[in-house]
Amino acid sequence: MLEITVFGAAESVGKSCIMISDRDHKILLDAGIQLHPRRTGLLSTPPEGVDVYSDEIDSVLLSHAHIDHSAYIPALYRAGYQGLVHCTTPTKDITEILWKDHLKIEGPHHYGISHLHSALAKTKTHEYQRKFSITDGITAEFFDASHILGSATILLDWKGTLILYTGDFNNAKTPYHDPIVYPDPDEPIDILLTETTNANRKISSSRKLVASNLTKALLKCYSRGGKAIIPSFALGRSQEIQAYLTSDFDSFLYKFPLYIDGMILDMNMIYQKYLNEKWVSPRILMELKEKGYRTPFEHEGLKTIDEVSYTGKRGKKREKLITQEQRSIILTTSGMLEGGPVYDYLRHGGSSSLNGLYIVGYQVKGTLGADIISGKKELTLNNGFGQLFDVSLALEVKRFEFSGHASLDGLIQMVRYSSPSLVYALHGEPEAQQAYSRALEGFNQKISILSPKEVLYNYP
Repeated sequence: MLEITVFGAAESVGKSCIMISDRDHKILLDAGIQLHPRRTGLLSTPPEGVDVYSDEIDSVLLSHAHIDHSAYIPALYRAGYQGLVHCTTPTKDITEILWKDHLKIEGPHHYGISHLHSALAKTKTHEYQRKFSITDGITAEFFDASHILGSATILLDWKGTLILYTGDFNNAKTPYHDPIVYPDPDEPIDILLTETTNANRKISSSRKLVASNLTKALLKCYSRGGKAIIPSFALGRSQEIQAYLTSDFDSFLYKFPLYIDGMILDMNMIYQKYLNEKWVSPRILMELKEKGYRTPFEHEGLKTIDEVSYTGKRGKKREKLITQEQRSIILTTSGMLEGGPVYDYLRHGGSSSLNGLYIVGYQVKGTLGADIISGKKELTLNNGFGQLFDVSLALEVKRFEFSGHASLDGLIQMVRYSSPSLVYALHGEPEAQQAYSRALEGFNQKISILSPKEVLYNYP
């Protein structure tokens, strides 16, 4: 008898954590945390109740590195877990950076440095489409989810029962990734556990058109003599934006250079390390070869914040970059404007109507980014050291609808190809999950929306 227990991401996006178990074994799929808007003053929250099982879990399978899927894993070792973590090879390198950064921000709220090192030491890495054994009668296999570098859907063969956990996946073609490869329709899935993030968000334009609209906005910013600020997620979206600009904006970057700042620099190095056909689309490798580049980051129009000719710390370099006469594009963290280098750029450049703020990621309600999109102009920024700065925004604000998650069409395709006996909706707001359920009306599959901490299913 199989059971599914949900500790997080049942009726929301965040702290993904699901346990599959029978009488003899327990396997955890992801273990993330829930971040909260900065203004709340709240520390991140964990998946509820999973600690109780820490010394009973056989293995943890990690779909990808994002904090809301991975960052509670070190805390499991604090709680007594001693088993392995299985993930793809890039995912391990990325989680090390993200976990250390989170520890620096929140301190030992969930875990300490020793627990982080224990988790890394116990992490076993795998390539895509290489089946591996978890325990007697249970195997797993990772497939490219096209969400970020190293992201994976996870196929579990549990003593003959096939369980597919999507993690986060994308059905759009991006510079680094081809659309997700759906399961073999000749091997129907017994249980599908799927994200539903975008089930109620209409993706109205192709990704290429969105990128084209971004470059048009940048050209207008250049023509009026301004600086373009692009706050972005350090992992995935930032590398995608760089790829679009070095391709579609190629000749213009020489006079309108793109400066990179924040953790994006670290993630660029990770992408560079895994720049081969195992982990990225052959398309980007072919494009690099045609242009004579070894990596996507060699373009002469790409600069780093450290190349700004000013003696001093990075904060002063940022002030110099945003206020100097030379026009430039600045790609920086954070993606939801919840802190980081973007505050320096807004503080010194937000009041100029020549400049532009171009938002390329989803903005969670309650974040500063969501406020700015809704029209907020008067900001109070905290530099992270207790100093507050008032800023009146006069720059142009535009939003561009990129997404790393599957569209509703992509979610439906996942069901069509996997032909599951049962479908469980995860990782979506209630409205999204209801939209997903309505979209699948008429299918023969039984569809359920998971609830927190509920034991959902006994199989067979």
